[in-house]
Amino acid sequence: MKTIQSLGLLCLLFAPLSAFGEKLPQGAALFPAEPESFTALVPEGAESSAQIVAAAGPGFDKAWRVTTGKNVVNIGDVELATLSAIPVEEGGAGLLHLWMRTVSTADETGKSRVYALVRKNGVDFNSSLIATLDAGKDWQEYTLPFTFIGSYPAQGAYLHLDFGYPGQVVEVGAAEILYYGKALKAKDLPRTRFSYAGREADAPWRKAALERIEAIRKSPLSVRVTDASGKPVPGAKVSIRQTRSAFEFGTCIKLVDVTGDTPDAAMYREKILELFNAGSPENDFKWQVWLGEWEGNYDRGKAIEGLRWMKEHHLAARGHVLVWPGWKNLPKYIRTLHEKGMDDHIMPDIAAHIADMAAVTKGLLEEWDVLNEPYTNHDLMDFLGDSVMPEWFKEARAAMPGVRLAFNDFANQDESTDPAHCAHFEKTIRYLLENGAPVDVIGLQAHISGQPNAPEKILKTLDRYDRASGNLPVRFTEFDVRTDDEALQADYTRDFLIMAYSHPNVIGVQFWGFWEKFHWIPQGAMLRADWSEKPAAKEYRELVLKKWRTNASLSTDAEGSAAICAFQGEYAITVTANGVTKTVTASLPAGGAGASLDLSL
Repeated sequence: MKTIQSLGLLCLLFAPLSAFGEKLPQGAALFPAEPESFTALVPEGAESSAQIVAAAGPGFDKAWRVTTGKNVVNIGDVELATLSAIPVEEGGAGLLHLWMRTVSTADETGKSRVYALVRKNGVDFNSSLIATLDAGKDWQEYTLPFTFIGSYPAQGAYLHLDFGYPGQVVEVGAAEILYYGKALKAKDLPRTRFSYAGREADAPWRKAALERIEAIRKSPLSVRVTDASGKPVPGAKVSIRQTRSAFEFGTCIKLVDVTGDTPDAAMYREKILELFNAGSPENDFKWQVWLGEWEGNYDRGKAIEGLRWMKEHHLAARGHVLVWPGWKNLPKYIRTLHEKGMDDHIMPDIAAHIADMAAVTKGLLEEWDVLNEPYTNHDLMDFLGDSVMPEWFKEARAAMPGVRLAFNDFANQDESTDPAHCAHFEKTIRYLLENGAPVDVIGLQAHISGQPNAPEKILKTLDRYDRASGNLPVRFTEFDVRTDDEALQADYTRDFLIMAYSHPNVIGVQFWGFWEKFHWIPQGAMLRADWSEKPAAKEYRELVLKKWRTNASLSTDAEGSAAICAFQGEYAITVTANGVTKTVTASLPAGGAGASLDLSL
């Protein structure tokens, strides 16, 4: 049940001040840019609220503050809504204009979201406008033009702003719709287009990053060819073909589906092996899933079968996740133990769970996320103390020697976007290391919103973590770009990969899915539902499978030698001379000094 908290309607003619120019084109207001124009609809008992508050906004002094509880079910459960005060006609142009900012959020991007719709009043799912808006901590202006798909009388057009994304506090100010009829077309109206600093073709940061890549991701590779008597063979043909990158370009994988017998499963396997050299289970080994507490297509046997498939195909595999210390991400019985005053049972049960995961995945995983998202998931530490965190790492090291252990969190890739989250991440790194936690890798999820972080700022934040961790390896563990702007997604995917590959301590970038049907945020996928490639996939291919691969044909000199500076990774080297051909493999490890091969024909 929803409760109405305020209501008001009024029609005015005006042209508000805007950051897009001196003024927006003058139009008829469907309702005034005043908070009282909206009705707040909030479900009872959902820990959600909406109220008008004082706000020092750009040109307004009041705004709605909407708090969304963690237990909302649907995005429309928490809503601001209003009806048009004037009639509109089909084909008429409208412009949604509002300001928005994030007070706090639990979202991985560090930003809050609002889902905006303009449609016919009543039960009608054909909308004139549908848009998802992301905002950071500063006031952000949006202008979104659209065309009415029907003619509606006064109070016949319905605007609603949906806030039902769990765990966020959002402020919205000066929300309005200006109506232009057919005097203007939507395409001629101001439109918010998002970009990021450093996107320009000649951006200095990118030039410097590409130069670093040449310096740190390549090593010398030389081949010396001799005959059976040990004499050098000049003029021998040497084919150098890279088969694998030393840097890990990965994806999360739905293990229950990867070994399936459907056409989509077959294509899923094919694309994974074509595009990636690493991966991890998406959900299969989360504690709740392992115990059968999640609904969905999960199966322990198929999860292990999927890991074996990964190993058979030489995909570097990492586990996710051993301890996710918030009640919503822990088995139900752990909270029951706490409620019954049996806290002394919790640490032994966590140790047993870690040992169980170590046993069932032995020999199949090279890395595990031990601790996940403590900034927003800290219920266990609230009553057990922070000292339990290094203990979980010590338990993991004892149970799985030789496996890399990672500390993972979200919204920690850019200190300018979410300074509090980044400060907590840095503080936790220092605390873990100072208290003897065997942390081998620090993980940055990097879920990117439709308003991406500047790559240069991420590089600066990486340097900060280098200082805190003593240059521990870094992995981007859950990368995706959540936007319908395919050009923006493509450009940012390109620049994010360049940024990450250019930093000496980054060992891998793992996408959090790549195919729309198997992606937690479908718009974040690189491949559409029909397996066609979005521009982001083409950018990925161009860099990862072409520019950052070394494939060359050389000839030996008078001393029987041929040399090249090659991208680090695995190679097949074929030498042909005097009708004799020989193929060998070679390895250029990451950060290594290079390799020299002697081949006798």
